[in-house]
Amino acid sequence: MTPRLPALRASLAALLLTGVTGCGAADGGVRVQGPAPSSIPWSGPVYALDWESQPLVRPELMDLTNYSVLDHMTWHGWGSPRATATGWVILLDCSTTCPAQPPSYRVTIAFAGLAKRQYAAYYSWAAVLPAHGPAPVWAEDVSRVPLHVPAR
Repeated sequence: MTPRLPALRASLAALLLTGVTGCGAADGGVRVQGPAPSSIPWSGPVYALDWESQPLVRPELMDLTNYSVLDHMTWHGWGSPRATATGWVILLDCSTTCPAQPPSYRVTIAFAGLAKRQYAAYYSWAAVLPAHGPAPVWAEDVSRVPLHVPAR
């Protein structure tokens, strides 16, 4: 029985060697076949970070920039690639001639550019357009404002 053991080992080694070298495509690389996996729709929470990086969901009030505040916002499509709202922009940068009530005007707001992170997604920019006619001359340009997004 002992003479068969070396022959058995040699056969096993040859089989293993053939199996290892037989992996992969004929040209030595890996061959990919079949359709690509379909994308999976996002299902986690979606936030917008305000000027001070506070995470907000469907905010009614939000510091958009250091001088402009969005107020009385009513949202549609939050969590989709483009969320829209109507509301007001209030200008906080007044000189000594500022009226008792800070100036404001009615706007349409869009948040877009979803940036997906580990457990959440964040809108990466906002566009604010006047609801009626051009923006007042005193208004800050908020037609496209980058929003804060966490690095990871």
